[in-house]
Parts: sequence; C-alpha cells; structure tokens
Amino acid sequence: MRSGTVFIVLLCVAAALAAGCLGGLPHPAAVPPEIVPVEGAALERSPVYTFPFETGTQTIQIAVDPAVYAGARRADRSLYLYENLSKDQWLPIYYLAFINDTDQDPFYDALLTRFQAIREQEGLDSDRYLELIAVFVQSIPYRTDDALVGPKFPIETYVDGHGDCDDKSLLLAALLARAGYDTALLYFDDEQHMAVGVRAGACAFRDTGYAYIEATNVSYVGLPPARMDDGTVLHSDPLVIPVGGGTGAFGRCDETREIGDAIERSLARVEELEPEIVSCAGELQALKEDIEALQEQVEAFRRPGDAVRYNRLVREYNALAAEYNSICADLQRYAGIYNYLTTHAHDRPGSYAWLQKHMPA
Repeated sequence: MRSGTVFIVLLCVAAALAAGCLGGLPHPAAVPPEIVPVEGAALERSPVYTFPFETGTQTIQIAVDPAVYAGARRADRSLYLYENLSKDQWLPIYYLAFINDTDQDPFYDALLTRFQAIREQEGLDSDRYLELIAVFVQSIPYRTDDALVGPKFPIETYVDGHGDCDDKSLLLAALLARAGYDTALLYFDDEQHMAVGVRAGACAFRDTGYAYIEATNVSYVGLPPARMDDGTVLHSDPLVIPVGGGTGAFGRCDETREIGDAIERSLARVEELEPEIVSCAGELQALKEDIEALQEQVEAFRRPGDAVRYNRLVREYNALAAEYNSICADLQRYAGIYNYLTTHAHDRPGSYAWLQKHMPA
C-alpha cells in the first residue's frame, strides 16, 4: 500500500548565521527532531497486539513510559538546517533522528525482550526471527495521522496502533537494527514511499544490496510489490539510509524467490484463462439453447432428421462442457495457488512447503 506524502518542514538559516546569529558559537550542520519527556503524563491505554505468525498467533504487550510517548507527540518535527546540505545529506539526519532518540531505548529493549522470548519458545532461526519482527510491524494497521506533519517516532506508532509507510518503516528498521541485522531505510523520493531493507544476496532489491521489506502490509521478505494498492509502481531508485551497525542478513532468498515466481506465474495463468472461460461459457449457453429448442421439435414431431441433429448437438455440448470443466479446474488450481501464497505471507516456511506439493510442473 502506498503511503501518504512524507511531510518535512525545513528552516534554512545559513544566511543569518553568516551575519553572526548565535554569537559565533559552534553549531551543528542540522538540528533534527528530538523527544523531551513530559513528566507526569499518563497513557489512556496499553496496546495489545495479536497477530498471525507461521501456523499460530503471537501476542505482544509491553509497558511504555508515558512521559516519553507524550514527549514524542509534542515534539517539533522540523529539521533546522545551519549549512547548505543536499537532500541526500539531510534526509538521513532527519529520519535517523526519529529512530535513534535515546529516550526510546527502554521501549526498544522491552519489545526485543518479548520477541526474544518468542524466539526461544518457538525455536526460531535467524531468518524466522527476522520475519517474526517484520510480520509484527506489518500487522499494525496502515493509517495516516492527519494531525501530524512529519513522521512519527517509533514509540508513537506502537502506542497509537497505526501508522503510514514511513512510520511503520522507522519502527521496523529500528527493531531489526537493534536485533543485529544489517538494516537500511529505502526512501523513494519520486513516489513518496518508504520501505525497509535487510542485507541479502540473491534477492537484493536492484543494486542496493538489501532485500526489500514492505512495512505497510504483511508480505514476504525480499518480494517488492509489483505495484502499490493505489496503482503506483516504484520506478525510482531509492536513497539507501543505513540504520545501526548490525551484520545479520536474510538467508532464505531462494525460497522467497520461488514463492514470488509462483505468485507471478499463477496470476498470469489466471488472467490467461479468464477470457477462455467467458468464451466457452457463451458457446455452451448457445448450444444449450439450440438443444432445448430441437428437443421440443423431436418430442413434437419425432422426425428422424431432428433426432440425428439433436444427438449431434448433444455430443458437441458434452465435449464443450468437458473442455469448459477442464478450463475451470485449471483456473481454480492456479487461483488457489495465488490466493494461498498471498494470504500466507506471515508463514514463509509453511508457504514454501505447501508450494512444493501444489505447484504444477
């Protein structure tokens, strides 16, 4: 699903600084958003997340510091530039500020402690653990917060229970990086979209070196969408913004590529068969009407010629019906493969095993 526009408010004051504003004191190139905790704040609710993962469901609930959440909600989301930086220079400063604000460290630690407990309980390897974290964030409902100009801090997305593409991508990238994976944000300027990348080889997105992860909906790691829900296609090459210093990589590119190929092949076959179904159904209906009309004549006049023609039409109808049924069975087979794989992205191992049994050669 395509996100809404990413709003960034900039205040350029380089000219004022040259005139001596700030009294000649050293200054950073840019001052990004930051959280100032609001002491005494309270939370109306503590969110509980239950989401499908592999063959079951998992539940996530942690305590969140109300002071940090309130500070995030009140934060100034503007980026103040004090030097003439290019967009490729200030975008990483801006987005990483939302991820790396240290007031969120206890929040990240609590979430990862819960994920680690699930990992140990389920015996997850590194790839399945990555997918657990990804499916959790992908399962958070997609919604744009019209009251905010700019992205959310990850703690906001968690507490609010919804977010758009950059909100959810920031949360996912923050968690994966802190879980030890080589992670990056993938920012598509032309399409105003953001996704997450994790180091991979065979299924790296274009020349980024990272497997694509769509944060807005539950989808397979390493399978970028052919088009977003609103029809947008990601034509532009993304700006790659590395997050953290992890070294872990995704190692199931062979399986996700095979799943992706099966999805594409099944969809193409369904689209190919649908016109044949329509055409065949039309012919069947016309033959049926001829047979019914001739049957009345046969019964009324019992003429041998009519009976011969009637029997011939019945044979034609039966042959066409057999062809129709065969096309229908083929259509149902490929539609079933497409539907299963696209609705079980929360279970890559299970989808891959199912595919080995059901995909025609």
